[in-house]
Amino acid sequence: MRLKKRAEFGRVFKQGHTFGDRYMVLFVLFTGEDETKIGVAAQRSAGSAVKRNRVRRRLRALVQGYDDRLIPCGHIVVLGKSSVVSASWEALERSFERLMVKAKCLKS
Repeated sequence: MRLKKRAEFGRVFKQGHTFGDRYMVLFVLFTGEDETKIGVAAQRSAGSAVKRNRVRRRLRALVQGYDDRLIPCGHIVVLGKSSVVSASWEALERSFERLMVKAKCLKS
């Protein structure tokens, strides 16, 4: 399940809890629902539209690898920073896993 509407993203940004590091920021809004909806975004400071699209593509592929380990915890927005473009895949996986465990949204 994905977050698609601008209003959904805005609600998560305003009301959600924040967990971040040098590659990404997680905004988690605990809704009490039995499903998890995830949206992916990129900061404007990540660069041109081409670079922001690359950030979103990499993060979307990263999230898809964790579908089977997610705990139902509401709505999540993964906001990618400019460092995602040049980071290794292993560094992104470590970062995402650490943030999701910290947010209590991932089975360890």
